[in-house]
Amino acid sequence: MNFRIMSPGAIMASPNGESKTNFLRVERIFLQLCDLDEAQRESKIEELCEHDPELIAQVRSMLRADRDTSPVLDPERLTIERVSVDSIPESIGKFEIQDVLGEGGMGIVYEAIQESPKRKVALKVIRERSVHAKIKKRFQSEADILAKLNHPGIATIYESGFAQSDHGDIPYVAIEFVDGELINRFAENQSLGIDERVKLLVKVCRAVGHAHALGIVHRDLKPGNILVDAEGHPKVLDFGIAIDTQLDHRTQITQTGQLLGTLQYMAPEQVDRAEQTEQCAQTDVYALGLIGFELLSGHHPIGSEGSSLYEMIRAIREDEPKSLGTYDRSLRGDLEIIFSKALSHDIDRRYQDARAFADDLERYLKRQPIQARRLSSWYQLRKFTQRNPLLASMFAALFIVLTTALVVSSLALSRATRDRELAQQEQRNQQLISEFLTDDLFATGDPNFGGDADISLVAAMRESSESISERFRDAPEAEARIRFTMGDQFRVMNEYDQAIAHLSRCVELSESIDIPIDELVQRRNSLSDVYMDIDDLDTALELVLETNALAESSDEMSPEVMIDTLVQHASLLYHMREQPRSAPIFERAVEIGRTQAPDYQGTVDAISALAIVYTRLKRYEESIELHHEGIELRTNTLGPDNPATLTARDNLGLLHAQRGEYQIAEEMFYSVLEDRLRVFGEDHVKTHLTRGTLGRAIYRQGDFERAEPMILDSLNGLREVLGEEHRYTIVLRNYANEMYTMWEKPDLAALYEQPIADSDDN
Repeated sequence: MNFRIMSPGAIMASPNGESKTNFLRVERIFLQLCDLDEAQRESKIEELCEHDPELIAQVRSMLRADRDTSPVLDPERLTIERVSVDSIPESIGKFEIQDVLGEGGMGIVYEAIQESPKRKVALKVIRERSVHAKIKKRFQSEADILAKLNHPGIATIYESGFAQSDHGDIPYVAIEFVDGELINRFAENQSLGIDERVKLLVKVCRAVGHAHALGIVHRDLKPGNILVDAEGHPKVLDFGIAIDTQLDHRTQITQTGQLLGTLQYMAPEQVDRAEQTEQCAQTDVYALGLIGFELLSGHHPIGSEGSSLYEMIRAIREDEPKSLGTYDRSLRGDLEIIFSKALSHDIDRRYQDARAFADDLERYLKRQPIQARRLSSWYQLRKFTQRNPLLASMFAALFIVLTTALVVSSLALSRATRDRELAQQEQRNQQLISEFLTDDLFATGDPNFGGDADISLVAAMRESSESISERFRDAPEAEARIRFTMGDQFRVMNEYDQAIAHLSRCVELSESIDIPIDELVQRRNSLSDVYMDIDDLDTALELVLETNALAESSDEMSPEVMIDTLVQHASLLYHMREQPRSAPIFERAVEIGRTQAPDYQGTVDAISALAIVYTRLKRYEESIELHHEGIELRTNTLGPDNPATLTARDNLGLLHAQRGEYQIAEEMFYSVLEDRLRVFGEDHVKTHLTRGTLGRAIYRQGDFERAEPMILDSLNGLREVLGEEHRYTIVLRNYANEMYTMWEKPDLAALYEQPIADSDDN
């Protein structure tokens, strides 16, 4: 006989009466057929079932569950439907039997009336044919575990003992009778929204968390073991294969290699017998993640409909669960990250128990920062390099940036001069930069040299920055290059204090040595960019005007750097709300680019920037034409995931929003947000801005409930990264005020009142 999944029956009340079917007859026929090959089964099934279509269907259901090639994703296919037995006993001990609630391979759960005190109970007993030492021990273990639990979200045990029968004493457990619906059916029948479903899951997690606090792991959590009563209170049922981790492991019943539970709700460690990983609270967290995933999305994140038994086991062991936002865009963001953590293949990365899972879900409900975060760069490097070559190494990428800049500069210098002394100095610069990368920066992540294998790229850059001054003490040009690259990288990662420190020192060093005018201007422009990012526009303007004077006084500046400088100046005027003054400067940059540097990326930037200005000046037709030109150029030259390409797409969405075309804008913002989450992560400024503009496009269409969490999440994220008074934060406060005003919630709108500021491009 093929290997089988044991799926203990859940203790549940039947809201609707089930048709009377003789389960024992079904079981008897199944046992006669299960060891036969397919042809023999087909020749016997009609005869044994006496051509009864209903009986044939029941038997086929059990046979499908037994076959290793049968679909197993649907829980209803793993067990025969709950049935009532014609020949149920009138009583078992001091319990009057009313009906059958559930059937399993080794036990039956009856609806019964307890004699004293008089009350309805769920009476779980072992089938007479299953009574042997190991089963009795497991049954007694369940009674002992239930006796330890005292929580309103867990069905209460009333009594356990033995009832006499012709085959000797039969163990039983009398448990609280729960009159309710399966959790997923309850949510559907009550038409619960996302937050209501999350609150329901929190209650379940709190109940399971109570068990975890006592060292008890359920190991068979699934929708069928969670009932919700009419008042919306869930009850966790069926601790039949639970373990008490506080007991000596030798007393545990489950043996190595056994597969107990319901397959599609098992964690990887439950099916991966080769690993023999100890099952613990995180095993239940994984199952709760699956339950919540289905509760919110209506889909299962592992395998696919029609998966065979072994296909399902392989998927659980090897495949990463699908993302929650795959099925519903509104579930992206914090919820997506929370469930990603709960469903991590790495047991150490999951929430430590159900209480921690519930805590983060409640933070989401309160719109507070969640504890779950996307994986660090080092962790992603270790886990995903083989699957995704694009993530081969964050440090390697930084290394390439630094060394490429060095080689380009070195080649330019060698062409400009053959002076032996300068060539030797350049060789020394290259050696110092290489030593910094290997001995300082990369060593922070190498445990062999006292580093931390789990360090993030930002932390590694911060730590290694402390050695720059000493290492490059007598090499100002090499130090300027390192600080220029480090400063730009810190800016990309929103580490503005570090970016300013490195770029300021870079400019200071660059002005003290003889370097080409192009390099000096580029370094000054980068420093101006950071001050614009943090909204210190006065300092940025001072730097820009000085750089412009320097550029105009030189005859050696390349058209590429001139374009960059013009765009820098025009962008600052734009952010200072002087769009009419910025337009002619952008137009000059575009003209120089098209005539002198048509293949230069800065020309594309100028085209895209001018498109934004034309949008603000309501020159829409010219703007749309430039937007599409910029997006096409950036996609072809930089790729679809490049930050500049994403910005260009986002700005086109802003144009449609400004024209009142909110449905078109919503679709564009959704697409950009999806890519920015993947490229930048959850906590980047650009991600927050796109989520905010998406929320605005949605509430402008009157869908306030869907927009609210997006607006508030974006606002809180920008507050955390940029501060309360940054222009982007102010824009999002304006959005919140406008949203609640349109929603006719003046008390909430008043919380976000302030002078109106126009939104900026993202």
